[in-house]
Amino acid sequence: MPSAHGQHQPWTGQPRSGASLSHRTWSDRTGSAAAGLRAGWAQIVESPHAPGDAAGELVEARELLAYWERRSRLLPRWALVRRREARAMTRRWRERVRAAEQVRFGRGLLGAASQLAVERRMPTTVAHRGQQALRLAAYTVALTALTFVLVLAAAVAIVAETVLGAL
Repeated sequence: MPSAHGQHQPWTGQPRSGASLSHRTWSDRTGSAAAGLRAGWAQIVESPHAPGDAAGELVEARELLAYWERRSRLLPRWALVRRREARAMTRRWRERVRAAEQVRFGRGLLGAASQLAVERRMPTTVAHRGQQALRLAAYTVALTALTFVLVLAAAVAIVAETVLGAL
């Protein structure tokens, strides 16, 4: 079995033992360095965070997020523990989708713009915040309408009492 000290480090072109490369020619050293760079780039491309793999992770994360959101919506009200689990898993998968989108498209406004240009969809975080804002707006409108109806009913009662009292 060969010794670990004699193995070649591809990114430097030097043996691990630190021996000098002065006996090699310049072209040998640059060729070795170029081979090391090629090996380094190949390793980066095959890494777990490669763009192709990020796309696969993003698709899988979106599918699982959709599953947990659907499960959360469809579970009966009395199934408290299962609904709590579904909400927790929805939060986890939404975070994973957000992270996968950031790996694939980048962070911030530029990442959101590139995702919108490529996929014609907003990032999951923005879409979720939009849904929350829409829900809040709907509750506000409903509460305002209810308050208006109650004030109108009170005004009608006061007018009716005044009119009936005058007769």
